[in-house]
Amino acid sequence: MVSGSLRWGLLLWCLPLVAWAEDAALRVTALPSAPALSAGHAVAQPVGGQGDRVSRLWLHAPHGRTVWYALRLADDWHQASQPLLAIRGNTRARVTVYLPPDYRPRSETVFDATLDPSFSHHAVVYRLPYDLRADQPIYLALGSPGQTQPIRVGITDTASYRVGDLRHVRASIFFASVQWSMVLVILCFWVVLRDRMFLYFIVYVGAQVVYDMAVSGELYALPGAGLLTPLGYHTGQCMALVAAGFSIWFILEFADLRRYTPRLAAWLGVLRWPFLALAAIIWLPFLRPDAWLPNTVNALLMLSTLVALVSSWLAWRRGNRQAGFFLLSWVPLLALTMARVVQLFAGLPLPTWLEYGFPGSMAYAAVIITVGLADRTLQARHERDQATRMAQFDPLTGVLNRRAIVDRLRNAWQATPPAPLAVLFLDIDHFKQINDSRGHSAGDACLAAVVEAIRAELGASDRLGRYGGEEFLVMLRGDSARTALRVAERIIARAAALRVPIGERPVALTVSIGVASREAAIDSADVLVECADAAQYRAKAEGRNRVVVWRREAFVLTPAGTGAH
Repeated sequence: MVSGSLRWGLLLWCLPLVAWAEDAALRVTALPSAPALSAGHAVAQPVGGQGDRVSRLWLHAPHGRTVWYALRLADDWHQASQPLLAIRGNTRARVTVYLPPDYRPRSETVFDATLDPSFSHHAVVYRLPYDLRADQPIYLALGSPGQTQPIRVGITDTASYRVGDLRHVRASIFFASVQWSMVLVILCFWVVLRDRMFLYFIVYVGAQVVYDMAVSGELYALPGAGLLTPLGYHTGQCMALVAAGFSIWFILEFADLRRYTPRLAAWLGVLRWPFLALAAIIWLPFLRPDAWLPNTVNALLMLSTLVALVSSWLAWRRGNRQAGFFLLSWVPLLALTMARVVQLFAGLPLPTWLEYGFPGSMAYAAVIITVGLADRTLQARHERDQATRMAQFDPLTGVLNRRAIVDRLRNAWQATPPAPLAVLFLDIDHFKQINDSRGHSAGDACLAAVVEAIRAELGASDRLGRYGGEEFLVMLRGDSARTALRVAERIIARAAALRVPIGERPVALTVSIGVASREAAIDSADVLVECADAAQYRAKAEGRNRVVVWRREAFVLTPAGTGAH
């Protein structure tokens, strides 16, 4: 199972290495002020200087002010495919672009449902003129609300961009599909078992995949996504906070951390509430959450991640199997979570391996945790079966206990249509003397030997149970019931031939058996047992080591070694 999980992990890890086309070389100039533009006309004031030549452009959007940049191709555009301006990584900042030839202000975000449907929502894409020249600037205004992480801006040809965009869509859909599949599987578990732990998993992974789709932009390409446009990036942030809170809830239940690491589990339990509180606060603009919430969330993520990791590791070291599944599934995710938090704190560009490794690790974690949940369910079933066996079987002899054999007898009695049914009530002769003279261990060995002798004479549909002490009850059905007397005689003979090896002197055994069969005079299974018991007492009184058959008129006595009479 572990090797299969590793293969899944390698597959999910390698697939997201999406390669984007190289951007065209640009010259970028930071402008001291806004250029003079005339709507619907060319640039009224040309850009001075050549500007810095770059192949990859990352721009920062500050808080509280607006910065202007002028972008120009290093060389005139001569490719057959139309040039595109792609703006990636803008989650919060206000970005306004002025494109040739008309230089109308345009300001779209990946959250807009009205973006060009020819492209995914991974980036905001603008079509540029086929004959774009190096002396035609593109103006960008980046301003408040700003964001810490930089925004990537580039110009590439349509054909190359479509190739990379298709790879992005495939990777995003794959990761989302894996996680949604796991949610559906666990939803089926929850519908049947109603375990709240499964509900925590459903909410946690469901919110996580919605966040992932919001980050990749694919959420806003779905039907009805226009309703989410006014909410902007808050949808993804809220889902991330809900996922973080419920993931802690899930970890506490799944890995049973309250039992194995109670102190760390208590701290981890406290940490879930700030996430859920912030998920509500994010919708309260008068608290100005955009100014302080991202860094607060990142700090909470780092703290809760470390506590969860240490707590799970200690639980695993103390023998918790589910904690091992958690570590196997979450170590890659936790490592990438820490890398993502550091990237956001430091305001570094988002590298491709982290952009796609993060959702890939989430999908991998969902698969492994689902396997862990299945394993936990299997363990619970095994424990339930063990408890059921302990409740129904005698621990010394391995046969049914009194309650279980009587229940089976009553069920057989009530079956329709009525079938032949007989009971043998068996008692080991002089068992108390064996216990007193040879010890209880000798008595236990004799019980086990008699059980084996009885089993050797029973059919597949017959049942054997220990009624109490040295007494056993045998239920015979069908053909066995019709020949109950012969079955009892064979048990008498087999028991008499036993020599139980105990010390230097083997113990010889005999048994007495009472037989009662279903007939009109017997109106219940309990009465049938009473009749067989009465016949067994008669066998004892007649000298033991024999079979007595109960009849309404009289007992039929069968001494050892003779037939019924």
